[in-house]
Amino acid sequence: MTDTKHWIKPLRAAGVLGIGKVGQVFFMFIALALTARTLGVEAFGVLTLIHSLIIAIAKIARFQTWQALVHYGTKALDDDDTPRLLRIIRFSIVIDCFTALIGVLLLWLISVYALEWVGLSEHYADYVLFYGSAVIFMVLNGAPNGILQLYDRFDRIAWHTALGPFIRCVGCIYLYFSGGELIDFLIVWYLAEVVSAGILIGFGYLVLHQNNMVKALLRSKEKLLNPEVGGWRYIGGTQAASTLDLSGTHLPVLMVGGVLGAEAAGLYRVAQEFSSVLLKPGAKIFGHAIYPELARLFVQDNFALRRQMMIKTALIAGTAAFVIFLLFVLFGQTLITLSAGAEYSGAYHTLLWLSFAGVVSLFGFALEPLLISAGLVKETVYSRLIATLIFFPWLIFLLHTIGIAGAGIAACIYTCIMIGLMLYAARSLLVRTDEH
Repeated sequence: MTDTKHWIKPLRAAGVLGIGKVGQVFFMFIALALTARTLGVEAFGVLTLIHSLIIAIAKIARFQTWQALVHYGTKALDDDDTPRLLRIIRFSIVIDCFTALIGVLLLWLISVYALEWVGLSEHYADYVLFYGSAVIFMVLNGAPNGILQLYDRFDRIAWHTALGPFIRCVGCIYLYFSGGELIDFLIVWYLAEVVSAGILIGFGYLVLHQNNMVKALLRSKEKLLNPEVGGWRYIGGTQAASTLDLSGTHLPVLMVGGVLGAEAAGLYRVAQEFSSVLLKPGAKIFGHAIYPELARLFVQDNFALRRQMMIKTALIAGTAAFVIFLLFVLFGQTLITLSAGAEYSGAYHTLLWLSFAGVVSLFGFALEPLLISAGLVKETVYSRLIATLIFFPWLIFLLHTIGIAGAGIAACIYTCIMIGLMLYAARSLLVRTDEH
């Protein structure tokens, strides 16, 4: 591969992941529309709040072991240093298992209090505990994800990506025609999470088995909890960044529910899902695809290719997102009415604000992988932290003054500040100080 075409490699990986994401978008769109139509705004809002609460608990508990695995494992794999690679993989698996237990503990400790905080009655406590047991599987998929990326098995990640939404879609089609209730939809969503995560874990095991690493992993106990110098600091930083990422995803849903009620949460969720199924998968696709390649380029100390890759992939991703935003401006109202129903039409303006935030996010999608690949985890945490501290006062103020559209405006403020701070932090990685 020539240097001038080296930047295409993550795009090829993104193309493979994109196949799974296309399936994910299609199935999620159908499942969302049928769930919203069957349950109505209020019950759909309850489902949304329960789902967002459990995802928030999982994100708080879960360490981003896949990032540590790719960050440290890339050099070990390139150097053919199998003992070191085994230590890193074993460390990631142990951390996943430990944090799964932490997730269950958090669920039992805060579920009742969290219900009151998001505006739901204790009647739904059993629903939360049932659905919350999926936290175990949500947390355990970190190391398998990293293993698949490390060995360039993006095809299997693509299969996993589409599987959960497919199960949810099939279940929602059945419940739509049979008149399913809230608990029925919770069961379907639960099965989708559990089966999807289980398949990913199975894929990770297969890759290890194909590389004759399973027995070796079980045999050696060397440096079980400290395989790399600075490993705990790195993984703690990425976990903090991931937790702060809740400010742009599930915490706003919970805040909308707490301030305006379940019905408003349902409207916000429709707007969020419509923007997410078309814009956010792009950020995940490109982010997961570019991260291993950035890690390799840092190992090789190749500044020119790294910058070329960053600029070209950002322009491609951001331009595609902007086209989707324009389509939402023209046809978003019709799309919401035809799919979810006329009672959700109040989500349109929120959809536009969230979509614009998605455009900004996709133009800057590679900044966080760039900083993390360079070991500048602290900078990503500070960027998210500052943006979050500004975001929440604006969110509460705007919710009280202009309603759910205010949550969309607050999301734009959060995204612009976060991307701006990350760009500032990454300036030395994109422009050499000796350039004139």
